[in-house]
Amino acid sequence: MSEGDIDRVQRTDVGASIAVEFKRGTGTRDQDKWTIKGKGETAAEAIKNFERELEEVEDEFAQRVRDLQVEVTEEDDE
Repeated sequence: MSEGDIDRVQRTDVGASIAVEFKRGTGTRDQDKWTIKGKGETAAEAIKNFERELEEVEDEFAQRVRDLQVEVTEEDDE
């Protein structure tokens, strides 16, 4: 292939996907933002994969992230 040749890659997605983005908390320093996705060959499989990912976030990561609280000082309030 010479330098002038161009390779094209065509992407074809087959199946179903679900994605949900949500925030927890109200203040700038008290927010968690999560995007959870599930994909599968069918909608049922995508939902099953989504639920598994959501469960993992709930079980493992959500509390760990909440425990990473930023200390607010008086200087931050100014």
